[in-house]
Amino acid sequence: MSPPPALPRVDVLTVDDTPANLRALEVLMADMGANIVTASSGDEALRLLLDRDFALILLDVQMPGMDGYETASLIRMRERTRHIPIIFITAYNRSEVNVSRGYELGAVDYLFKPIVPEIFRTKVTVFLDLHRKTEEVRRQAELLRQAESREHERELAEARAHYERSLLEQEMERERKVSEAREQRAQELVRLVNEKEQAQAALHESNARLRLLADVASRLLKGPDGRTLLNSVHHQIVEHLGLEVCLGYLFREGHGGLELAAHAGISDGMLQRLEHLQNGQGVAGRVATENKRWVLDAGAAANGPAPDAAPELGLAALACYPLLSQGRVLGTLAFGTRTMRAFSADELSLMQGVCDQVAVALERERLIGALREADRRKDEFLAMLAHELRNPLAPVRHALEVFRMRMLQDDILQRTIASADRQVAHMTRLVDDLLDVSRITRGKVELKPILVALSDVVEGAVQACEPIITQRRHELSVSMPSESVMLNVDPTRMTQVVANLLHNAAKYTPSGGRIQLKAERQGDELALSVRDNGIGLPPEMLHRVFELFVQVDPGSDRAQGGLGLGLTLVRSLVEMHGGSVSARSDGISQGSEFTVRLPVSPEIPAALSLPGIAKAATTANKLQPLHILLVEDNPDIRETLRDLLELHGHRVQEASDGRSAVDLVLSQKPQVALVDIGIPELDGYKVAELVRASASGSETRLVALTGYGHPEDRKRALEAGFDAHLVKPVSSDDLSQVLKKLCTAA
Repeated sequence: MSPPPALPRVDVLTVDDTPANLRALEVLMADMGANIVTASSGDEALRLLLDRDFALILLDVQMPGMDGYETASLIRMRERTRHIPIIFITAYNRSEVNVSRGYELGAVDYLFKPIVPEIFRTKVTVFLDLHRKTEEVRRQAELLRQAESREHERELAEARAHYERSLLEQEMERERKVSEAREQRAQELVRLVNEKEQAQAALHESNARLRLLADVASRLLKGPDGRTLLNSVHHQIVEHLGLEVCLGYLFREGHGGLELAAHAGISDGMLQRLEHLQNGQGVAGRVATENKRWVLDAGAAANGPAPDAAPELGLAALACYPLLSQGRVLGTLAFGTRTMRAFSADELSLMQGVCDQVAVALERERLIGALREADRRKDEFLAMLAHELRNPLAPVRHALEVFRMRMLQDDILQRTIASADRQVAHMTRLVDDLLDVSRITRGKVELKPILVALSDVVEGAVQACEPIITQRRHELSVSMPSESVMLNVDPTRMTQVVANLLHNAAKYTPSGGRIQLKAERQGDELALSVRDNGIGLPPEMLHRVFELFVQVDPGSDRAQGGLGLGLTLVRSLVEMHGGSVSARSDGISQGSEFTVRLPVSPEIPAALSLPGIAKAATTANKLQPLHILLVEDNPDIRETLRDLLELHGHRVQEASDGRSAVDLVLSQKPQVALVDIGIPELDGYKVAELVRASASGSETRLVALTGYGHPEDRKRALEAGFDAHLVKPVSSDDLSQVLKKLCTAA
């Protein structure tokens, strides 16, 4: 006989502050199939009840701190534990215990100490069995629910299948009736179907032609040159119309006549004869001369004599079209076949449409080429203009600095020289802005971002604008974040952005105005604003003010000497850094505020500083006299720069051409050679190459002086062997800084 199945184990919570009592209760329930969980206080019991469910709670009435009644009250307050049976255990007799209070709190029984084991086990067994039976009932109910659910799903599936069969029967009946109706109208439908097929065939043909035209248009827009365009069109037309021969001619620029640009179905023996045609020669020459299409097919006679190319090529049908654009003949396009046929009106219309598209594409290609050539010439002109403008500025700046150093005691001359110096700096700034805008619009500005401190950028910009702010007696206040802010930017370009905003504010604010530069970190970005109390902006100009050459008040702007370039540079450079810039103003005479937003780098590396900012510290130490060779073919620049260098204590030798410059460097071995790039006989690049190729010239530091300031010019100079590159007109401070840097490094 098999043993009875083991009873499922249940959890019983015993609560008593006396460990001996807890052990006694465990012993009494050892064989009752219960997991005994003990607690020595009401607080501990409540914590256990938060995580576990119990079949029975044995609760001591008299405990320190929270007694049994308080514990039971808290147990009954929670929905989860409200229905757990509680048996109070107490050492008092029935008369001493507030039995009614215990039952009010939900107690199911009382046990009085000393506990009678048989009574205890009997009562506990009753509640444990009750819990097991309750759980079994719950389990059986769940099984019943699952069984009912499965039965419901089965009945639902049967009902669905019955419904679908009913729908199918209804559909079959409807189809039967429809079939009977169709059968009755069979003759009529045959006629309608035939008409529909004919209409569909015509529609299909029309759609195919429209797709062909659309595809041709797309190819023409993407085609790199005229020959590629014609070849692409030829293959499409041949495939669509079933033709074998195509000839495409284009006018030869500067040579006259027509040149075969594309062909199909022509033997190699015929190509040499057809490669070039004069005006009026053959089909293409005649069509190009008369500016009208020419058609020869089975349905129409040719106008005039038969073309000489048709018999030789064995063509039975031929259609040739002029490629016209704005009254100009760009070439011709011919399609032919060796099978006798008549071209339909739709086919002729299709060929005409394709030829019109080709003509438009060829004209577009010509115009684009002309625009590119004009743009190239414009860029060359701007570069040459900058060079030619910078060259005369160089002796002017040098002469002004010589005057300043020689006339230190004459206040009137000092003011005059300072005024002229500001105008030279302003002219230099205009030239640089004009070239920067040209390079940015062509996408030729390359940023060199590094991690740099915001404070360095702002300090460099403030130093650059200090002369105009001082001249106009403005009050400048700068507010910076308390913590260090690092930006991943091109420091030169970002300093230019802030300087342009400050310069703009100083220029358009009446003398004695206020300018506020404020920078603050807002999340992952930096907001840098420049605010003034100047002339302000009308609402319609808040967005247009960043466009190229746009000026709020052209008359006023001309008076201030502006070209409308500064804010265009600001927006372009800020957007290239992944930021944005906006303008705000309350109206005319209400001042304006420009705000730049840039992403902030999360990294905080060791302190970085801009080369321009470090200049003040490095130039503090006086530069020692040097032996300098000055190579310049312009006598005004050479003489004024020589005078300036000699006033600084340097010993200067001169050369006016490249060959004598090389001889002097190798023979005299100067410490520094200032070499103009555009000198006769040997240019500056060749001078640097020859000097660097000789061991005698290795110790001389070479500095390029040029009116060309593009990055590619700087790169070419360094690759040729120069140690530094300076753009005319170079200031005394910049030149001294470069000389000190090169000689210190040496």
